[in-house]
Amino acid sequence: MRSTQLIVDINNIKHNINELKRYLNNEVKIMPIVKAEGYGSHLNYCPDILNDFDYVGVALLDEAIKLRNNGYKNNILILYPLSNNEYEESKKYDFILNGSNIFDLNNDDHEVRIHTEIETGMGRTGIQVKHIDEYISRLKENKNIKMDGLFTHLSTNSDKEFSMKQINIFENAIKKFNEEGIYPNNIHVCSSGGLKYYHDYLYNMVRVGILIYGYYPNDSLRDEMDLKPSMVLKTNISFLKTIEAGETVGYNKNFIANKKTLVATIPFGFADGLLTLETGEPYVIINNKKAKIIGICMDNMMIDVTNIKDVYVGQEVFIWDNNNLTIDEVGIWCNGICNYEVMSSISQRVPRILKR
Repeated sequence: MRSTQLIVDINNIKHNINELKRYLNNEVKIMPIVKAEGYGSHLNYCPDILNDFDYVGVALLDEAIKLRNNGYKNNILILYPLSNNEYEESKKYDFILNGSNIFDLNNDDHEVRIHTEIETGMGRTGIQVKHIDEYISRLKENKNIKMDGLFTHLSTNSDKEFSMKQINIFENAIKKFNEEGIYPNNIHVCSSGGLKYYHDYLYNMVRVGILIYGYYPNDSLRDEMDLKPSMVLKTNISFLKTIEAGETVGYNKNFIANKKTLVATIPFGFADGLLTLETGEPYVIINNKKAKIIGICMDNMMIDVTNIKDVYVGQEVFIWDNNNLTIDEVGIWCNGICNYEVMSSISQRVPRILKR
């Protein structure tokens, strides 16, 4: 019922998947990443698309359960380690777990599949190099733990020297496992941002998120893939008023009119996402024209529409439309956050409309 909506173009997502397959030329498996409600897109509610992939990645146990209940039938990798309670709950399902802490959890005869993460410089999770020999020894002793994959995560795409150090650490880890007769079925390092920069290290699987949704992680692939942005965030004008010179708008008198000003209120506030719009002069799009944001509350924004013709209550307003205003531009206003941070910041109280 709400007029504020995130419109997700499923056909554009399908197009982007085909572009990705064309670029990779079937050389490696694609594991779509649909954590955080599919980066806010609700792609995790689309089994007709995801069931074309043998593996899908999520961050949390709850996300994996939801994905299974939504109809995805194949392999789900939970990318981050589980707690003890989560591990006990995961036994009800055939999920693939991050194997970094598996020996702290698996103390019975329960069989579990894992992808073991190697810590190479991200500093988040994963087996440190100094513990790999011990890890391999325990893995060989425990026949209930089935190693299906080995992976790491590159912390940067811009610092190639550092990334190559990470890759070298990872390659040494692969060698250690192989020397002990352990050959994981799946090896993955690159996410969307590294596909071009580290094309020689795609191994046999890549983890792809932002590209599927139609947005570039950096400039390296703009000439390689013709992506179509899949998300449009829109709302409608809910109230109009005219204020005189000297009157104010917003908390702490955020805006003081220097002339007669027509102000539109739209039902999108910081509780809906985009918590900070502080850099530059943010605006929205009305009638293909820029309308400056002059006040932000929890549930509303106030917009200067003085110079826009024929404005009325109920008129469509775009927070971004991918043509006049892009997600990347919105991110600059939000203290310079990147496109997937903008996407995933949109609150779940904003309805998702899946357009097919």
